[in-house]
Amino acid sequence: MPIPPNLLNDDGSVSMATMLMMSHHAFRRDLIRFERTLTSGTALDAARAQALRDEWQKYREALHGHHHMEDTGLFPHLRSQHPDLAGVIDGLAADHQRIDPLLLQGDAAFLQLPEPSAALAVVRELTALLAPHLATEEAEVVPHIRAAKQFPSPPGDAEAEMYAEGFAWSSHGVAPDVLAQVFALLPEILTSRLPAACAAFEARCERVWGTAQAGATRTPIPDL
Repeated sequence: MPIPPNLLNDDGSVSMATMLMMSHHAFRRDLIRFERTLTSGTALDAARAQALRDEWQKYREALHGHHHMEDTGLFPHLRSQHPDLAGVIDGLAADHQRIDPLLLQGDAAFLQLPEPSAALAVVRELTALLAPHLATEEAEVVPHIRAAKQFPSPPGDAEAEMYAEGFAWSSHGVAPDVLAQVFALLPEILTSRLPAACAAFEARCERVWGTAQAGATRTPIPDL
């Protein structure tokens, strides 16, 4: 198994690569949480089942949005700047096409809760698909975006709220010193909203998973 890359650059700085890999960490983290919850042997009451359905919807929207951003922004830019990556990018884009139908299956599977077997099957298949996909991005794409160190300011309050919620999700379980540098790179319109967004996300974790504990990783691999 390859050694996972550090979230920080070799010089200790943060970059857009850091933020991309924080999302990777969150995708992996939540699949682990879904599987643990669905295999715990504890019967799901109606409130917990609904919380898991709601969390699945947030997860699948985040993953689909992440792939859309790559397909329409990051990948075309990399293809134009690094033609040698064309084969890798084609493979990653093909992975996205395989994952999308599985997300639709997940919608139906989570509706079957509290009976967990269908949801668990989707979670395990998605884990198997995402593992090599994310590892390829980290090996082939991340090195080319380490130099990007500017985060665009949200155009308005609504976008700032959305970005703050996204950072609260992706940062949960990342080492505090890494987060301090990430947040220092962000504009004030966003950082001013982060404390409330992070508090709301921790409350959401308690409601869905029964705990807000998440580790303190320095790589895109969660250390739950």
